[in-house]
Amino acid sequence: MFGNMKKSKNAAVKKPDFQKGLTAFDAEDYATAVAHWLPLAERGNNEAQYRMGQLYARGLGVVRDFGDAAYWFRKAAEQGNPDAQFSLALCYANGEGAQQDSALPVRWYKTVAKANPVAADANLALLYPNGLGVGQDIAQAVHWYSQAAERGHAEAQHHMGLLHAFGQGVPQDHGVAAGWYRKAAEQGNAAAQHALASLYANGHGVERDMEQAIAWYERAAGQGFVNAQLALAVIFEHGTGVPADPARAADCYRQAAEQGHAVAQVNLGLLYARGHGVPQDYRETLKWCRLSADKGNVNAQFNLGLIHANGLAGQVDHAEAAVWYRKAAMQGNVGAQVNLGLMLAHGWGGRPELVEGIDWLRKAAAQGHTGAMINMAMLYAAADKANNPTQAYVWYIMAAAASQPGPDREGLEAKAHELGNRLSSEERHKAQVLMEEWKKDPKRVAMA
Repeated sequence: MFGNMKKSKNAAVKKPDFQKGLTAFDAEDYATAVAHWLPLAERGNNEAQYRMGQLYARGLGVVRDFGDAAYWFRKAAEQGNPDAQFSLALCYANGEGAQQDSALPVRWYKTVAKANPVAADANLALLYPNGLGVGQDIAQAVHWYSQAAERGHAEAQHHMGLLHAFGQGVPQDHGVAAGWYRKAAEQGNAAAQHALASLYANGHGVERDMEQAIAWYERAAGQGFVNAQLALAVIFEHGTGVPADPARAADCYRQAAEQGHAVAQVNLGLLYARGHGVPQDYRETLKWCRLSADKGNVNAQFNLGLIHANGLAGQVDHAEAAVWYRKAAMQGNVGAQVNLGLMLAHGWGGRPELVEGIDWLRKAAAQGHTGAMINMAMLYAAADKANNPTQAYVWYIMAAAASQPGPDREGLEAKAHELGNRLSSEERHKAQVLMEEWKKDPKRVAMA
């Protein structure tokens, strides 16, 4: 129940000293920090009150209790301590105290309270003298964020920007948000610099100005703010408002990728695949896509499937390709569903798994993939594959309906017509029922 604290030879102190408490805190001697700060907090020292709030919020040297944390934050906040005001605002914004709902004393209280409310309340007061925390109250959060922000607290200014940008507790107003972001950004707050840059990039609350956007993104990126690094990379890759600069894009992607950003990793890998801004090198593509795919990035998983299926970074390896296609397909990637379906249906790299292959093609068809529909039609039409003329007829018609007018569509319609002439009236009726069911809810039918 106690925080990780190093043993102190003598936690009691004769004369409390804030600086000595700070030295003890830095040395992870939290008991001594409490011994110095608590008496000062009780005497009204707002910095000690704020520090006691931190200790209770983190459970360092004391039992973790958001109620006590909020109590001390409020004491300091009411004296104008901006750090305490910001922390108290966070308590109200997040409804701190909810994390204690699973704690043993709280579970005990909820059980005993039903039988003996008076005794339960008395015991609860001993366990948590200042309550279980504070409930979520966005109005109170806005109040305390505002107090701290007006006193120049950069994080509070950033949060005020967020509240106005998303209309939480205040009317949505991107112009006001930009003002708060700017105040925090000028103090070096990287998150606010990124947010302000995004407003300039999109023209929200300010005139669209890519020069300003890039300038603020660069300031945030220079502090290692990964989303700003990614934003700059995308701007320079696609030439959004500036001339495209693949080399600079690659550099920005690399900065973010080296911090573990999954999107930056796969995008850097794809630059290597195309040889844009970097030498073409599929081994680098494989490396960066693998790092991203291991984090669950579906685009990276699909591209790993392509690399292994086509032997772009070594030997063709259908088994490894199937592993990554399957991961992406299970996340709904339509290209992976088609490629995995075809691999299984045709037995590329192993024996055919026709039923599962068609199942993946059906899932892709449910997302409107015309190629999946055509391939199912061909598999059902082939005598050595699924061999089901009714299903083949259905999928040629469905593929034709999903195609643009032209020779390809006419070819699909001709195949459907040819198959239809061979079907009995009963088979035609069955085909019509199948198509109607599919049109009503393709995803449900695909999953059946």
